[in-house]
Amino acid sequence: MKSSSEWISSDATYWDNQKPINVDANGWVRSLLPGQIATTLMLRGFSYFPAGQYLVRYKGEGTLNFSYAAAIVSQQPGQMVIQVTPSDAGIMMQITATNPANYIRDIEIIMSGGTCDGDSFTHVDSAQSCGTRTFTPYTSSTAAIQFYPVFLDRLRTYSVLRFMDWMKTNNSTVKSWSERTPLAYRTWTKDSGAPIEVMIALANQVGAHPWFNIPAQADDAYVQNFAQMVSASLDSKLGVYLEYSNETWNGQFTQCDYAWSQSQLQGIQFPEFLGMRTRAIGQVFKSALGISRVVSVYGAQAGASTWAVSTAMDYLKSRYGTAGIDAVAIAPYFGLTPDPAEAGRYTAMSLDAFIAFVRSDILPGPVAATTKYATVATAYGLHLLAYEGGQHMSGIRGAEGIAELNSLFYAFNRDTRIKQLYLDYLASWKQGRGELFMHYQDVSKFNQWGSWGALEYIGQPRSTAPKFDGIQTFIEQNPVWWTQ
Repeated sequence: MKSSSEWISSDATYWDNQKPINVDANGWVRSLLPGQIATTLMLRGFSYFPAGQYLVRYKGEGTLNFSYAAAIVSQQPGQMVIQVTPSDAGIMMQITATNPANYIRDIEIIMSGGTCDGDSFTHVDSAQSCGTRTFTPYTSSTAAIQFYPVFLDRLRTYSVLRFMDWMKTNNSTVKSWSERTPLAYRTWTKDSGAPIEVMIALANQVGAHPWFNIPAQADDAYVQNFAQMVSASLDSKLGVYLEYSNETWNGQFTQCDYAWSQSQLQGIQFPEFLGMRTRAIGQVFKSALGISRVVSVYGAQAGASTWAVSTAMDYLKSRYGTAGIDAVAIAPYFGLTPDPAEAGRYTAMSLDAFIAFVRSDILPGPVAATTKYATVATAYGLHLLAYEGGQHMSGIRGAEGIAELNSLFYAFNRDTRIKQLYLDYLASWKQGRGELFMHYQDVSKFNQWGSWGALEYIGQPRSTAPKFDGIQTFIEQNPVWWTQ
């Protein structure tokens, strides 16, 4: 339920009639207009979620219906069983009637299975798999947050988790602490991002340092409250990486315009404002957690001049005597973004020829950016990080709709030879004096907008995920070589 969409107002005629839905503070439907149906979707676009019977529990009185990948098997007041048959359509849930005096709320949709005592990283189907250990079914859990064990297991080797997408950082309009998503809200896919408590809980459970992207428009009180929550809840053995928004230089995101307008209001250059805000956010967290637990990160553009970094650091040093920032981060992707006029060059290549071309002509590109930024980082006493990286193959300006181009890019991302490309790519990052490298992304389905996921689905075997295999192999062969 926490991954479901916002409510859609439907009726017998229209899928989305644009009418308001009366909801409470946590997003539960309090009442319906005559003929109105409240619709929500979940698990869309993936057919790899577990099949079987799921338990649905709720409070209140009314009528719940399920369709698409789910069908009702049995029901009684406050509880039902649904049969889930995975498909790309996902699950549709509809509230067709609710009692305003005791409306349907606190809906849970829980898969079968559970975990054995002492092992939160392994899913088991039943108590028989636990032997003498205690079996805890998902349905009996009273924890406020519980993560799917397979998901947790796939994250165990990573030392840092960057929550940029979970925080819905790009184009965020969050300004005040009151606008954050509450833990009790019915879905965590709101435009205000996932609850901060959930991100902290995940970091604690897998023992990874969280990387937070503070919304561009967030005020000082938001930053202060955020820092206090992290200080109170994050495992004391863990630190945090902090970045002001994401790609503030990128004009396709509203944070670029916002940061630019703020620099103009303050009468300083754009990089100087970014440096000031990055430093200020870092100082708040360092006061709350201690200097040794915080890495303040200035985000920069890999393919651009290092002028922005130098300008920001020189300005901060002139004002404070020291920059007060710990690292500069770039996104040294290797890839292609052809438009329709360029696409034919690549669709005419065999997969073998394309892989050879990437190795000879594309892979060296990030090396130059790494070397360039390593030099400026060293000059200012900064660590060099990659806030994002990996392959970047997608058409643009209409080429994303060319089926042959997409097929080539999908095949490239699934070919076993990409493992060695990744190993060489990451080795060049290390040799170029780069440190922490954040791969974009963890899990996502390939589509015309990019083949980002190291995994295409959470349970994908390592043997069929060559990018993931390459990343894991590099981690196994290269222990952390910097102070973290």
